Amino acid sequence: LELMPSTKTTEKLNINILPSNFQDLISKLDDLTKISDTIKIKIDNEDTLIYSIMGTENMIIAFKSYKINTSEYFDIKDLDFTLNIIITSAKKFVKNLAFIKVSEKILMEVGHRFTDDESISDSRSVIVKNGKFKVQIQAGENSEIRDLNKKMLEQRMDIRNRKWAFKISNSDFSDIKKLASINSDETRKILHLNVDNKKVILSETSLWELEVDEVDEENKHIIFNKGFLSSINEGGENIDFHVFETFILIRDEISSLMISFETTFD
Repeated sequence: LELMPSTKTTEKLNINILPSNFQDLISKLDDLTKISDTIKIKIDNEDTLIYSIMGTENMIIAFKSYKINTSEYFDIKDLDFTLNIIITSAKKFVKNLAFIKVSEKILMEVGHRFTDDESISDSRSVIVKNGKFKVQIQAGENSEIRDLNKKMLEQRMDIRNRKWAFKISNSDFSDIKKLASINSDETRKILHLNVDNKKVILSETSLWELEVDEVDEENKHIIFNKGFLSSINEGGENIDFHVFETFILIRDEISSLMISFETTFD
């Protein structure tokens, strides 16, 4: 049986990246590389969803996303579909973008091809031009990162479905990150979260512990990789942690971080 060649043609879309928010965009991409070196960008006329995932198709270990207003970061004419861009080797890409000068026009040319659904198009190539400077990459394949959308994420991370929650003040969280860093080596990657007599305590075994909150819960023990502490955004007086059945969710107005955990009932 001879397969018919695809009749889909590659089209070009020009996008102006707004210099006023370019550094902020780079910082968000750089933050997502802490989770994975593969990032997916989904741009539509209203919002832009940017995310990275650690794990497999069936088991997500960690996930982080940013949802930003498209018009605040990009100038695109007549975008009546969702553009998917998959960036592999994202750490190198972000480092290359650091050579962009915000004093000059920043143009992104995306070669893309529509899927069977005409409302979705997948990028094939990305070129960022800035004066005499140009960065070019081949876009990744769909198999390299799970496809998620805004509606799916809103349902999955609806805090009304959480089991319980606690807070950590920014000053306590700063101390926790410093303590975790001081005692960081190949044999110590785990952070313990205990609820004992309604007190929420974070600790590393036989090293340190810090009481951070008091909740109406008892006798819980959760363990997770302390390497994800650096992916938690700090802001305001406190950081809210929403505990679901198998993961902790930390979210703010534009970002969501999901960290899977193991639990015991002793």
